[in-house]
Amino acid sequence: MPVRTTEFPRRPPRFGPAEIEALTAALSKNELWYWQKESIVASTMTKYAEKFGAHRAVATSSGTASLHVAIAAARMPAGSEVITTPITDIGTINAILYQNLIPVFADVDPDTAMPRPEHITAAITDRTRGVIAVHLTGCPMEIEDVASICSRAGLALIEDCAQALGATYRGKFVGLFGQYGCYSLNDQKHITSGEGGFVLTHTDYDYFLAHNYADKFYDRYGRNVRLQALAPNYRMSELDGAMAAAQLPKLDAIIRKRRTLGDRLNDELSKIRGIIPQQKPPGAECSYFFYLFRIDPRIISCSRDGFVRGLAREGIPARGAYVREPIYRSHYFLQKSFFPGVWPAEVVAGRSYDYKSVSLPGTEEAVASGIILDLHEGFEDSDIDDYIAAIDLVAKNNR
Repeated sequence: MPVRTTEFPRRPPRFGPAEIEALTAALSKNELWYWQKESIVASTMTKYAEKFGAHRAVATSSGTASLHVAIAAARMPAGSEVITTPITDIGTINAILYQNLIPVFADVDPDTAMPRPEHITAAITDRTRGVIAVHLTGCPMEIEDVASICSRAGLALIEDCAQALGATYRGKFVGLFGQYGCYSLNDQKHITSGEGGFVLTHTDYDYFLAHNYADKFYDRYGRNVRLQALAPNYRMSELDGAMAAAQLPKLDAIIRKRRTLGDRLNDELSKIRGIIPQQKPPGAECSYFFYLFRIDPRIISCSRDGFVRGLAREGIPARGAYVREPIYRSHYFLQKSFFPGVWPAEVVAGRSYDYKSVSLPGTEEAVASGIILDLHEGFEDSDIDDYIAAIDLVAKNNR
């Protein structure tokens, strides 16, 4: 008999009377435009800024929109290099390209699947103007040291916290270490407005600039800045704002449950020879968007895909690493198909970037050996028991 003979639980009901009441109140206003008296979106962003300890928060239509707004507001010259990770959602990269900037990929520690401070330092050139730090899987990277590197080098630091709602580093929410902290509220995330996101800011200057870039650079605050820069429309509607407000009080309980389960899984898997749980820096507390571990190829005799098939035979639905291949290996980059026939960033920079020559050993190892498991607040200890038993069994059979 396989270890698991029943399906794993789905996420428990996420919407109820609080969301219905909030949406009904928004609809009763008969106006869903966010810029009005007693704006729900504005009120919601005040709550989010207070919750996470930021000066102010800017509402957006998605996590990718949050990143694009922040990168635009950082005002790096076209053709500048921006360092980021090759293991991330493509939205991170798109937001860089939208501003005609050049992604430069830092290597990662295979045990975290994220760059360490020394990887960031190694990628800095005289053309570098910014760093996009991605907190993958809800696990914080060593963001305090990265922030120090950026400060010394005069680089803009933007945090991609799309998977890391509720994660903290040394007692401080991620998203508070850089110039901007970017979050997603899409349906997959810990809490949701359906689609949506927000940007945490620390000064009025950064807030107003990000706000303008999220709303076509209209002069909503009467600051005499109307249409001074090209900016997209990433506004959040009052319905999304109402949903985001109703969901926020649920976040702490969701994170507590996921953290209890994920930390237990970390502890138990670390006892299995040949299994390496995702390592978290000292002082980091994860929010577990999903669970990542990897097999040690020096000990486990089968491939990553073979291990995944072994878990499937035990009733465990696992899948390969977060990205199928490092982003620098994708057709997207090898063909430079961002624009028909030419990449304007290269024209501005006065040099060509050959991603075919990029090969980062830590990244290659992380992708080749990484395995993902679902983990959410609907799981119980018995589900974690089955994960542990199945992984232990497959590891023993392949040593």
